[in-house]
Amino acid sequence: MTGQGRTPREALPDAISRRRKREAGQRYRLMALIALGVVVLDQLVKVIIRATITPGEVVDIVPGLDFVHAINTGIAFSLFSGSTGVIAVLTLIAIGVIAIVLVAYAGQHRLVPIGGGLLLGGSIGNLIDRISRDGVTDFIAIGPWPPFNVADMAVTFGAILLVLAIVFSAGDD
Repeated sequence: MTGQGRTPREALPDAISRRRKREAGQRYRLMALIALGVVVLDQLVKVIIRATITPGEVVDIVPGLDFVHAINTGIAFSLFSGSTGVIAVLTLIAIGVIAIVLVAYAGQHRLVPIGGGLLLGGSIGNLIDRISRDGVTDFIAIGPWPPFNVADMAVTFGAILLVLAIVFSAGDD
């Protein structure tokens, strides 16, 4: 008998429930910490770029890799340029939807909190630029690709990790 007059077998569901809640909290904290880390790193690097490279300037790092100071008023690859306000509102809505979905699925696979944190942090990092600067500061230029930034990399890698989590979770069924 346990302290509440129940057998260990009767107390087991409560113990499992408490463990799952504790583990869920840990996954949510991990996702939030990753998102916060991405936002801080993204904004810090953008401040450095804006302070050290004039808009349009190209700094050759190694062959095929340059740092530039570009302002993107559109979305990926400069699509929908000049629509910063609309894009910011749509991004804010998307962040809310993504956050709700990630909270619901954070326990499905260990990659979900990591991918979700990267995706949310990158989205928030670029949203901060859109709202405060009327465009996103991009600075990494590789070959013929349009310039991109830390937030863009986080969104890309986060999405890849979430797809992998879906693929691996589907194999668990």
